[in-house]
Amino acid sequence: MEGQTITPPHVQLPQSGDIDYTQWTQEALISRIRHLESSLETNLLNSEIKQDSLTILPKSTAKPDFDFSRYTSRLIALKFAYIGGPYQGLEYHFGSDTPLPTVEEKLFEALLKARLVPPKTYYHPDGSIDTTQVFTSGSNAGIEDIGKWIDLDSWEYTKCGRTDRGVSAFGQVVGVRVRSNRPKSKKEEIIGENALVEDIDDSSTPRGPIEPAENDDETLDFEDKDELPYVTILNRLLPSTIRVLAWCPNPPENFSARFNCQARTYHYFFTNPPAPHNPGEPPRVLDIDAMKTAAKYYEGLHDFRNLCKIDASKQITNFKRRVEEADIVKVGGVTPVFSLEPCETSQRMLEGRPEMYYFKLTGSAFLWHQVRHMVAILFLIGQKLEKPDVVKELLDVQNMPTKPFYNMADDRPLVLWDCLFNENEVKWVYPELNRAKPSSREDVIGSLWELWHNSNMDAMLSGGLLAMVYGQQEARRKRETVERNGDLAITGNDNSNSSNKKKVRDSTWIVDGSPMQTSFGKYVEIVKRGRMETVEVINRRFAARKSEEWRQKWSVEAKRERGIGDMTDYDHDE
Repeated sequence: MEGQTITPPHVQLPQSGDIDYTQWTQEALISRIRHLESSLETNLLNSEIKQDSLTILPKSTAKPDFDFSRYTSRLIALKFAYIGGPYQGLEYHFGSDTPLPTVEEKLFEALLKARLVPPKTYYHPDGSIDTTQVFTSGSNAGIEDIGKWIDLDSWEYTKCGRTDRGVSAFGQVVGVRVRSNRPKSKKEEIIGENALVEDIDDSSTPRGPIEPAENDDETLDFEDKDELPYVTILNRLLPSTIRVLAWCPNPPENFSARFNCQARTYHYFFTNPPAPHNPGEPPRVLDIDAMKTAAKYYEGLHDFRNLCKIDASKQITNFKRRVEEADIVKVGGVTPVFSLEPCETSQRMLEGRPEMYYFKLTGSAFLWHQVRHMVAILFLIGQKLEKPDVVKELLDVQNMPTKPFYNMADDRPLVLWDCLFNENEVKWVYPELNRAKPSSREDVIGSLWELWHNSNMDAMLSGGLLAMVYGQQEARRKRETVERNGDLAITGNDNSNSSNKKKVRDSTWIVDGSPMQTSFGKYVEIVKRGRMETVEVINRRFAARKSEEWRQKWSVEAKRERGIGDMTDYDHDE
């Protein structure tokens, strides 16, 4: 209405009747009006500031936490393969840096990035929770400080066989509990909601653990074909030298990849001749028949303490292992690498090109470096430096209780070929060949073809270079032979290679599976060599050293509890 003053709702004025303005003087009324106007302007200004503050606040860019407790889980088995050259072995080393990454490190990264397993809750020394976003890394980037996110116990992680640096595997198996696509039952949803109400907090760490799947009437109709494509997901995140081949949806209860494995098969590849030879010299070939005879002596239950590396940290006293099969097998269909040019030299090399073989070994369990020690002895037999019966002598620990000194075979040609389980308990599911795009990282066949193509191209190029250099050296040798024969016809003396021939007679070439043979002095038979200490002495010395280290450790701990002494961290030797 005209002349009526509208008071904003946030300005509180005295109600009519509270103050009797009829008795106020004109000057007092003017002063009161000015005071009310000033208060009104201040309140309006504060209201505008608050409104502006609300509009300029940026929206939160933080992604909501991945709540693992909203999902079910299942224990599965994974079969995968890897080329060992680029890795520091299979096993991840907690708390220590390695020159090369390990296979498990890459596998754990893929599992975490795919949110198939929950990261471990990590606490700082001050007790606060680490809120780092472990899942924000790109598919090609590693996870920083991955060791603190690994929780093998909650993942129920087990592995079948440990391979060392350089060793490959074509049938490695692990067990792990992963997130499942199976929906929760009503019972699980109620339990999960109650847990969320009780465990509400302000931490930004991913929630967990995953609820184990329950087989009730509401979820029995869930089929494995509706499950997450574990093989495809992991292969998308793993490097090309590691490929998941298959998965087992329903392994037996309390499945352990190590203890449920019934047998392991290894292949050790080698060529014959084992190394290139100089032009004009006959190749040094291995006696395959003698190696096959010796390999059969490995079969059965034997004490292999003289054919392994003693691991004192394990304090092993039983070195008996059963070998089900040991044999030398010829590989068929090897692609020649010297056929780039149809010249006489290349043809001669093709006619005598190396043949490929492998030592096949199957058993329930093996000792540390046992396979490489067994192969080293077979190589000595193949070179006719030892007789096949030397295997029997090494297995007879009554007459040979301590291990002779000798080098084991090279690591690169060794492959953990397969891990064998009960076929009725562990049934492998392989991905469909046409599910992913051809030659994509997710497609197993396509990615392995790319890996083979690149490696084979390198082999063809290096083979062509070898053929060319070999031909040049052979032509030079022929020319020098003609010139030497001319000098011999005049002088009647031939002293050109006498010193070199003597050196060859005085040296021994040892095959160890590496690309080149190693030259040693005069060969000493295995039974005549120096020996290591007994297993009992080695174990006792290690135990005494560890006891002293633990005694010192406990002393430091006691001082810390009393608040005295050195407060610096001590080293763990495990």
